[in-house]
Amino acid sequence: MELERDQERKTYRLCQMGFGFLSAALLVACLTQLVTLPVFFHRGHGLAWLRNSAVWHWADTPIVFGCLIGWYLLLGCWKTRAWQRTTGLLVVMGIVDAVLWLMDHSGDLGLRTGDLGHTWFRYCLGHALGWAELALVAGLASEVLVHLGIQQAVETGRTTRTLAASGTTVWMLHFFIRTDWQAGWPLLVRPGLRDEAFLLYVASILIWTVVLLQVTALTIAATRQSTLVLREMEKEERANDPLRSASEPDFGPNSDERF
Repeated sequence: MELERDQERKTYRLCQMGFGFLSAALLVACLTQLVTLPVFFHRGHGLAWLRNSAVWHWADTPIVFGCLIGWYLLLGCWKTRAWQRTTGLLVVMGIVDAVLWLMDHSGDLGLRTGDLGHTWFRYCLGHALGWAELALVAGLASEVLVHLGIQQAVETGRTTRTLAASGTTVWMLHFFIRTDWQAGWPLLVRPGLRDEAFLLYVASILIWTVVLLQVTALTIAATRQSTLVLREMEKEERANDPLRSASEPDFGPNSDERF
């Protein structure tokens, strides 16, 4: 029985840490997205100094590696086939993101790699992975929340995944229009910007922003619920501890006031 309790505590601790890293990374992603968004509507010129700063140049670092660490921690939570398949796929995607990050920052890191090329392909691959990652994380977070008793998370997760699928479709249409298929390999962006391509791109950005905010809220909720479960387990163990001092006050409904 004690072994089961320890395993349960370990599971929720990994869940708390995994979604905690994801929440931190996605909050940075939300901040960068909200700063960038006004540019598409010819606003936000006052924040040009931020977008040209060194901090902004490296803003993708905590996003990429925070997500990778979070997914790796979630991999050890449950051993069910569906959970392992989803988290394992996210870890693989995170490794690809890390490789793309390394290629983008190779010059800054002093790596003599020369011109790596395939800029448009790398850009599109990163975006495609991002859509898939958001949909998968939404599914994981809603699943955990339902497991922890938040039944309304089912509808929230389903809505978020549906919106992510719609955004992916819009973004794919933009990708096919913007790619110069007659140029062959490597893929190149079509010169000029057609009106329909720009509208599709703006639409995909707006949908991406909404999905990103929703997934971030789900991961924060999953982190919070995991923390509450761990606190409840700790309180139960203290209350049932036969070696607990008689002078130590009992845990009652208002015991949270002690923390």
